[in-house]
Amino acid sequence: MPEFVTMDEIAKRLEDKPQIVKEMLEDELRYQIARAIIAERTRRGWNQGTLARKARLTQAQVSRLERGRIGNFATVTKALDALDLKLEIKPKRQAN
Repeated sequence: MPEFVTMDEIAKRLEDKPQIVKEMLEDELRYQIARAIIAERTRRGWNQGTLARKARLTQAQVSRLERGRIGNFATVTKALDALDLKLEIKPKRQAN
């Protein structure tokens, strides 16, 4: 059985590994896209196979997208289109 780990314990472990934190921050955009795809797919009651058929992708491609493995932007676009989602790019900070 896997060990239960609290967020505080995870934070303590990461303090000693700044490279992991850096990589997590660099990957955040990919995971935001993945979370949005998963959230909308599950909201619609679709499984990965249904999304794959509607997006004309393979189930393996959908699985990779949902794990943040975004290789081909056309794949992302097909999934977003099938879910009627759009990708917006905004400034990180508002101008003063």
